[in-house]
Amino acid sequence: MSYFSPHILGILLAALGALFWGASGIAAQYLLDIQQLDPAQLTSLRMTSAGILLLVIAYITPNAHIFFIWKDKKSIPSLIIFGIIGLFSTQFTYFVAIKYSNAAAATVLQYLLPLIIVGWNCLTEKRFPFFKEIICTLLAFIGTFLLVTKGEIGTLSISIKALIWGIISAFAAAIYNLQSRSLIQKYGAASVIGWGLLIGGTTSLPITQPWKFIGILDIYTLSAFLFVVIVGTILSFCFYLSSSKYLSPIEMSIIAAIEPIASVILSILIFNQLFTWTELAGIGLIISAILAVSIY
Repeated sequence: MSYFSPHILGILLAALGALFWGASGIAAQYLLDIQQLDPAQLTSLRMTSAGILLLVIAYITPNAHIFFIWKDKKSIPSLIIFGIIGLFSTQFTYFVAIKYSNAAAATVLQYLLPLIIVGWNCLTEKRFPFFKEIICTLLAFIGTFLLVTKGEIGTLSISIKALIWGIISAFAAAIYNLQSRSLIQKYGAASVIGWGLLIGGTTSLPITQPWKFIGILDIYTLSAFLFVVIVGTILSFCFYLSSSKYLSPIEMSIIAAIEPIASVILSILIFNQLFTWTELAGIGLIISAILAVSIY
């Protein structure tokens, strides 16, 4: 007998998935800042490890059929592009943004991706933005301005490199979300994301050369890396995907806002990261804008 109703169970699963994603950024910040790991090497190792584990989990899951996608010659190029250009670029730019700022700022900036998708939809559908989309875009712009300047024109509270890489990360995330839709609808999220992670990770290995390891290699590095792979990738994905059985897409979008909120709170608790009220107001405006544009 379950202690939770299906709807409450769905909320808990989605919340845990989003929380684990947020916590993953904090662990990545520890690896990049404290243990001095290279963002490119960390991306390759994380994607390769997570891809293998996710495919193993999908393989032992009934009716997964993880090899079906390789029998469709038309889908293979899209899968390869998704893994290399989509997933690798998204995770690499996110880690670089963390290295130049912090996990909270990088996560909030990447969280602008739904607005980028809205802009793309306006272009492809050859229409002007709806009034709500315009208001949400303005809120997000004001929020980003407050986050990166603390409300003071002419000054930046984060480096220009962090801002640029964070925005690139948002665009990369938007591209991989748009590009993967048809593949996921046809072959399932576990199979597509698992292969995408493995392809993006393994093809980047000759370039990133993790065997020429950069950083401090000890038990703390290994523990944080395993956290990023298992908790921040595998469990977060499995929990969030499982919540779709019980929640609507709108409910999942709302609960996903826990990720940047968790990043901010954990940054304060773990790294003693200090945010001014202006920066927190900016973060709140960005999250509010994304929530509003996600609800139709």
